[in-house]
Amino acid sequence: MSWAPFNSVINNHDIMNDIKEKEAYINRPLYTDEQLEELEYKIINAYTSQDIINIYYYHNHSCICIKGIINKIDSVYKRININNTHINFFDIIEIK
Repeated sequence: MSWAPFNSVINNHDIMNDIKEKEAYINRPLYTDEQLEELEYKIINAYTSQDIINIYYYHNHSCICIKGIINKIDSVYKRININNTHINFFDIIEIK
């Protein structure tokens, strides 16, 4: 009986962590044709100039940032390779 309040704190902590994780979920980005063209232009420009860029992309309901040089553009599967990571074109959120 003396540990009952402590157990409720632990359970509330787990519940709060679940709520925070669900609040951090983001949806896959949806773009207009103009936005897709702008992303494509930034990707091609970064690839040809071999600049180090930051790419923010969608993965499992979260936003991940990767920094590096684009190694390959795969136009058939619509993805890019940066630091040996394959990123689908439609998962890209932002390029800086």
